[in-house]
Amino acid sequence: MVEVSCRGRRVVFESFYETLPNGSRVLVDRVTFPNSVAVLPVHRKSWEVTLLKQYRPAIGKWILEAPAGTLRVGEDPREAAIRELEEEAGLVAKDLEEVGGGYVSPGYSTEFMKLYIAWDPVEGRPRREPHEVIEVVRLGFDRALEMVESGEIIDVKTITLLLAAYLKLQKRRQA
Repeated sequence: MVEVSCRGRRVVFESFYETLPNGSRVLVDRVTFPNSVAVLPVHRKSWEVTLLKQYRPAIGKWILEAPAGTLRVGEDPREAAIRELEEEAGLVAKDLEEVGGGYVSPGYSTEFMKLYIAWDPVEGRPRREPHEVIEVVRLGFDRALEMVESGEIIDVKTITLLLAAYLKLQKRRQA
């Protein structure tokens, strides 16, 4: 039996007992969270990416990250990626490529995130929500990779997207 301990604006905290494949019975704590998307804008001609410097109150820090957000009920992930990119970064995706996805933190959360690259997006109109404190940052791809290596970029979805885009760009250069 699942016991709901707490409901938040978007999350539900649940506890329940489960018998594991090895026969052990354990108490499981789970956060039920909507699925999400993240999208990295890559400007191929200038070899640049657009990231967001966003204040995250849950950790009390500004971090650099790719535009991202949760899916609305019944929303297609691709459409959510297009929406989030314009809302947060003010960019419109013309060439959107899905590059994978995965569970954000499967040890305690149900959230599954799909990852996209927006190749050569064009200017649009940002429409940020009141709780989004964002500065748009455009920087060289090499600089972004240096920031991953130095630990300046600490957002895992952004690191994953930067590395995926780098691999794709390297394959195109070699072709």
